[in-house]
Amino acid sequence: MKFRLFLGMGALLAASATLAHHSFAMFDQKQVWTWEGTVVEYSWRQPHVHIIVQVPDNQKNPKLGGTWDFESSGPNIGARQGWSRTTFKPGDKITVVGNPKVDGSKGASLKYAKTASGQILYHDVERKVTPENTPAT
Repeated sequence: MKFRLFLGMGALLAASATLAHHSFAMFDQKQVWTWEGTVVEYSWRQPHVHIIVQVPDNQKNPKLGGTWDFESSGPNIGARQGWSRTTFKPGDKITVVGNPKVDGSKGASLKYAKTASGQILYHDVERKVTPENTPAT
């Protein structure tokens, strides 16, 4: 009886973890954009790390300006890529490269970030998008 109860609880926990995860289908994987701005908030938590960035209005591309939410993988993957809970703080200058949302709202999937000192921090394990192959926005 205890074994069945334990087995049932394990199955429920596994199911809830599966439901909590979502895909990145909301992001346009065919477009790679670059944003430059100032960190407003850096959220190091499960299931995904978020960086909120204030991007100044851009005369060449007005749709880039505003407050953007950049979503990446979870903290465990980020830590293996060199990130930590103190990587960014409000007021830090940042360049972010990623895929914008399909619906046009101000959100994107982060591929990599560049600090004010020029350090490149990936959040894309495959690293298909690098500074060498990032298209000009």
